[in-house]
Order: sequence, then C-alpha cells, then structure tokens
Amino acid sequence: MQTSPEPASPEPASPESARPGPTDTGEAAQDPRSQELAANLAAVHDRIDRAMAAVGRQDRPQLIVVTKFFPAADVVRLHRLGVRDVGENRDQEAAAKAAEVAAILGSGAGAVAEDVLHWHFIGQLQSNKARSVIGYADHLHSVDRSSLLKALVKAAPEPGERPLTCLIQVDLRDPVPSDGRGGADPAAIADLAARIADAPGLTLGGLMAVAPLEAPAAPAFRRLAELSAQLRQTHPQAVMISAGMSGDLEEAVAHGATHLRVGRDVLGERPLQR
Repeated sequence: MQTSPEPASPEPASPESARPGPTDTGEAAQDPRSQELAANLAAVHDRIDRAMAAVGRQDRPQLIVVTKFFPAADVVRLHRLGVRDVGENRDQEAAAKAAEVAAILGSGAGAVAEDVLHWHFIGQLQSNKARSVIGYADHLHSVDRSSLLKALVKAAPEPGERPLTCLIQVDLRDPVPSDGRGGADPAAIADLAARIADAPGLTLGGLMAVAPLEAPAAPAFRRLAELSAQLRQTHPQAVMISAGMSGDLEEAVAHGATHLRVGRDVLGERPLQR
C-alpha cells in the first residue's frame, strides 16, 4: 500500500521566530491604539502557544500581520510592538504604504537585522504589477501561473540586490475548479518550483495555501504538508509553509505551518474598502 509522505518539518526555531516583544515602551507605545494592538497580539500569540503545546511542537511559526486597508500608522505601531513581518494583498495600497512607513521609520528600520520590517505580498497578483511588487516586497506568496512567473523573471532584482522569495500558491480543492480564486493545481508545483529555483534574482521559499471555504481546514493543511514534503525532496531549501489565518491558525500550526497570516484578530475588523 502506498503511504503518504511525512508531514513537513517546519523551520528550526530561531531568534527571529521567537515570540516578539515591544521595542518601544515609551509614550508612543502607550496610546490607546497601540495598547489595543498589544493586547490583540498577546492574545494571538497565546493561541499559537496553546496550538503548539497541543501537538508538542517546539519551533514557533512566524506571525505575519496582514495590514490590508489599515493605515501606515498602524504598521509603525506594530513595528514598535515587535512585529517584523506584515502582509498586503493589493499592490497599489501596499506600495504607497511601504513608502510611507519607510519615511516614518527611516533607514534605521533596516540598518540592524533585528529591526528589519519584512513586507509579504499575499494576494493575487497581475503580471503587470510584478515590477512594482519587487520594489518593496521581500516575499511573494502567490506565484500560481506561468505568465506571472515570466513577468517576475523579467523584472527580477539584479545581482547584489535583495532577491525576491517566492512561494507557490496551491489550490487545495479537489478537483481544482477554474473560478479565478487563485492557486496552482498541485500537479503544476514541480514545474513552477524548478523555474523559480533557476531564475536569477528569485528564491524558492516553499508553498502557500488558503483553506477551502466549503471544507474543514485540517485535511487541506494536511495535504499542504504532504505537498511540501514532496517539494523538499527536490528543493530542500523550500521549507516555508504559509497557511492559517485568524479562523484556522490552530489547524495550520498542527500541520506544520511555518508562517501564519493573521489580520482581523490583531487589527480588528477591516475599515470599509477605499
């Protein structure tokens, strides 16, 4: 009988993946919004702690706070509270926000490794936005088709510049429908991975997925872990598993997610779309 691959082994624990603490305990960290964010962050990290304990997991997944529709001021507050990874899924908003945050924090935000703010683009990306995203993002979680990859290769950073870490977004529905929701068929992973790995200026990070709306999250994340294990047989460096949001982070932690994408439970309900 054929056996499934072992679930993915997450990244080893490191100082960067430890539970973060505030870097600013002065007046700026005491405004009501900062206090609200600090309390919400603590609650999310408590959930992660409990999820890890439930499965005996030692390595801590990295929390990416999704800041879509929230102002640059909140990103700055999060940075002062110890957050170093934020996610966006609309290029026009993200590009402007990243520039505004950089202007507020200054070059010091990137001068020391512990202070670097990493931008993760997690939404569906049009091919004509590839060059723009490369300008500010460290990670792109949504590579799911050949046409986008071609645009990324064409716009890829030059040697000596910061490479773009690419994750392949996988559609975990079975069968995979053609409804434009984003995500590659699992059968396409090997080809996309090989092309990313061979592309100058791009780095293959791993896999990303969103649990299907119409099905339980746990089986989907179990499948993602299996796909990650298969990928790492050919690309052992591609250890990232980006999975889990506010409603299903426990299931993602249980099945090896290395990166969690949480917005609502940190920042609150999103403002009306602008």
